[in-house]
Amino acid sequence: MKVTDAEILQAIWRAQVKKTARGVIDNYIGGTKGLKRDSEQDRHFAQYQYMIGRGDLGIALGKGQLARRLKVLIGGDNLQWQGSPGHVYEFRTEAAMDVFRFARNWWADHGVPSGWDADNQCMRTMRLDNYDDLAAQLEKVLLERFGNQAVTQ
Repeated sequence: MKVTDAEILQAIWRAQVKKTARGVIDNYIGGTKGLKRDSEQDRHFAQYQYMIGRGDLGIALGKGQLARRLKVLIGGDNLQWQGSPGHVYEFRTEAAMDVFRFARNWWADHGVPSGWDADNQCMRTMRLDNYDDLAAQLEKVLLERFGNQAVTQ
């Protein structure tokens, strides 16, 4: 069965959207959690994909064949290598930032704090006992809202 470039791009996009649900959260010592800052750098850390994890994309190709196909697709205006080519890649688009901001706002609406607490000289954090349930819920919301957007390399 032939796998098209569009199918590979869509699988990458969906994986990036899915990762964002948990990626916008920073984990701190003691099990507390806080939100990443609203910046391009933090968006990158919330969404990037590892080349080594390409088998998790759900594409019906062997890892070697998929690696060759990915290397051809990555490097366009939207789907780019980050850092050393061959390791980490991501969609760097306004849509990716929209997903990141939506996820940040969703967690903030659920009470997760962000930023520096100058009085206590530490990051603002909280315990979130139902984190896995909330993350799964957000993942579903993100995929429904953003997962089927058309993407190009």
